[in-house]
Amino acid sequence: MTWLGTGLTGLAAVLLLGCAAEDRSHLARRPVEAPGISGWARVRLDGAAQRDLATLWIGDAEGHPIPFLIEREGLWSPQVLETTGYLAGKDARGHPTAEFALKFPGGWQVREREQLRLDLDLQGEAPWVARVEISRRMEKGGFLSLERDAPYFVYDLSNDRHTSQITLPWDAERYRVTLVPTQGKAPKLMGLRVTASTWPEQLGADEVVTPGMAKGEAKSPGEVWLLSLPTAERVVAADVQLKPPVAPVYVTMEAVETNAEDAKRPLHRPMGGGTVWNLPALQTRATRIALDPAIAERLRLQLPENVELDSVKLLIRHEVLLFPAEAAKAYFLHLGGRVKRAPGDLGALPPSRVVYGRTPLKLGTTEADAQGLGVILDKGEQTRPWLAWVVGLVVAALGFAAFKLLKNDEETT
Repeated sequence: MTWLGTGLTGLAAVLLLGCAAEDRSHLARRPVEAPGISGWARVRLDGAAQRDLATLWIGDAEGHPIPFLIEREGLWSPQVLETTGYLAGKDARGHPTAEFALKFPGGWQVREREQLRLDLDLQGEAPWVARVEISRRMEKGGFLSLERDAPYFVYDLSNDRHTSQITLPWDAERYRVTLVPTQGKAPKLMGLRVTASTWPEQLGADEVVTPGMAKGEAKSPGEVWLLSLPTAERVVAADVQLKPPVAPVYVTMEAVETNAEDAKRPLHRPMGGGTVWNLPALQTRATRIALDPAIAERLRLQLPENVELDSVKLLIRHEVLLFPAEAAKAYFLHLGGRVKRAPGDLGALPPSRVVYGRTPLKLGTTEADAQGLGVILDKGEQTRPWLAWVVGLVVAALGFAAFKLLKNDEETT
């Protein structure tokens, strides 16, 4: 019966091998275009790579993992800045004024974003209109006035929306804001909030999509439009064209998400907004609003009262990976298996817009991946593929045993 023991030993080995199996059928890698210079490199993911985002990692030619970041808070994302040295009062003419400096995040400097958005906390008795005078202190010397073709205005006319937001170029560290009344009494300047952002017109896109549109229920005065996409996309901006004539108004956008606890009450996640207008008589129009990027299939656009919508287009940008690359070195994007993680936290480095000025490296075609980590199968998944082999081996062993018994009987007789 030595043959029977040997057969059972072999069968046990096969079963143990099956229990340790990995599913490597989905492993693939794609070469990354070799970087021309050392430093931060960007890789824009196409649709196929984006779908495998959860299993993705970057490695060198030897398969060593390279740390990387997903470009979430990129060049286009607004950044709130802290103020320091805030002083408020009245100038020599008796006009409300405030002076402040900007406190930069680690690694930042002047012009990390193209513009500063000032949200003024104003308190006054309507109606009033005030011209906003801006001065800033440059690197050397005193304050210089910001000269513009069209001055800044803030107002509250009771029956019109209270405008208290202005946008100015970021070219200094310290600013002075003064309110000069042109109608009524100037409001009190209670405080302000500063947000660094970029010019919406410079926001590029991988795709521009016209969404499906339907009117929604408005909970406040104004008009609501529900926008829908065929599939969830990463929306970063919108072109909102209004029916003329309409002076500058502020519109907002929200991502509509399914509520896991109550499907009938969706969740609305704010994405921000912007100022748009359409004045053909003055040959001026603005449509572009930059949004906080969000992956969404449904969105909600809120318009002020008496404003009519003409059309909407959504700007889509695919995910982009950032990683430290050495010039002319080979790198690969690994997909479909377990993630091989690099040590450390790349996100702890100071952010800088220099990263985002680089042209993205291109991805090559899919190829077999011998360096990828397969997915460990659970017991149920392990048993099913091997069950046919086990049955086959048992049948073969029984057949062989029957053959030996018959042969022994023949030799005995």
